[in-house]
Amino acid sequence: MLQFIRNNAQFVIMCFTWVFCGMVNETLGVAAVVLSVIMLKIKGMYKELILGLIFLLIMSDSRQFEALYAAQAKNFYIVLLSVFYFFDRKNFTGTNDYFKPFIPFFLWSIAMLMQAPTVNLMNSAMKTLSYILLFTVVPAYFLKAFRELGESFLRDVIMLFCCILLAGIIMIPLFPNTVFLVGRFSGVYGNPNGIGIGCTLLFILVYISLKKFPGLLDQNEVRLIYGLIILSTLLAVSRNTMMSIILFLLFARFYEMGYLAGFAILVVALVAYELINQNIVAIVEALGLGHYLRAEAIEDGSGRLIAWRAAWKQIQSQFFLGRGFAYDEWYFYANRHWLSALGHQGGVHNSWLALWMNTGLIGLILFAVGFIKTFVRAMHHSKLAFPILFAVIFSASFEAWIMGSLNPFHIILILVLNLIIHYNQFNADREEESLVSVS
Repeated sequence: MLQFIRNNAQFVIMCFTWVFCGMVNETLGVAAVVLSVIMLKIKGMYKELILGLIFLLIMSDSRQFEALYAAQAKNFYIVLLSVFYFFDRKNFTGTNDYFKPFIPFFLWSIAMLMQAPTVNLMNSAMKTLSYILLFTVVPAYFLKAFRELGESFLRDVIMLFCCILLAGIIMIPLFPNTVFLVGRFSGVYGNPNGIGIGCTLLFILVYISLKKFPGLLDQNEVRLIYGLIILSTLLAVSRNTMMSIILFLLFARFYEMGYLAGFAILVVALVAYELINQNIVAIVEALGLGHYLRAEAIEDGSGRLIAWRAAWKQIQSQFFLGRGFAYDEWYFYANRHWLSALGHQGGVHNSWLALWMNTGLIGLILFAVGFIKTFVRAMHHSKLAFPILFAVIFSASFEAWIMGSLNPFHIILILVLNLIIHYNQFNADREEESLVSVS
């Protein structure tokens, strides 16, 4: 990580400047971000543009007042990236087609704006636009950085996340009230569930990157990174993260042996899941982990069942159509008082129910088709595509991060999938460039 900081000293100083300006004044923080993005584009620093977006998305997830600037600045950031992309296409060579399987879903989501509550229409429109831009613009920057820097770009992304995790751990003795929420570690993220999702996706990114580029990290760096992920997960007491990573590793082991072995373990896992689910509290108590894993909250899903019932009730009124992007957020915020009285805090806590609430059953199906198509395409390039799919489905079934566009999670899934899908083409382009340079 020290090497990352030394090699990216200007970027690190820029991030600290954003944080400082944001602490002084929210508008000043937004202005600092906008000015930085323009300067990075002028200098052709595409890697820094991606790293800066990831850093800003993590900051926007924070619950601290000093980070409010990030929630505003990220909207300007994605718009500026889009303007650069659409008006400077000559600098974005190569195939950027990640968004194509989702075009029907995008068109349907735009149509669903007509169903959005008037008070939420502008927010819904902005969320729809940012979601489309995430799928169309961000992959182009990923591919640009891959072609220019190769695996070193992946290394810097991984190290940025590690620095964020380490910063949260260092803050424990200094600012415990900042990095803990209701006794659970959240680091610089907004809540323990957030850092859990981040750890899940970082683990998958590191695992896939090392498969593609075995020499990307040395053994000490690998131990440090996995150590940070494990420590953060344990401190956050994130059951979702623990299970998602276990599922990924389990399926990865068998799918690397072949698709038949992978399918067999899938069947076994489904049967085992049902048996474990029926006896989960007894199993946790028998292992002596009842207090640590919050066994008293397992049966009601830590309030999630309340959220899911509320979401399902709302879905009945707009079963096929939905109420537009961000309707789930608006509904749960508008009804936060009575939901809190029932024992629920937060949103719907399920990506698929959130999609259903926002875009209806038709939208959910259209998204599922694009989602599965993307993973099937990735499967042609790597047997690890399905293990990633299973882990993501499990994780997204307990948090609504798939529904979000400008959060620090969905962007990493898109990075992983583009790495898998374009890896062979990426290597072919580099070999061609090497031959040209030699000749």
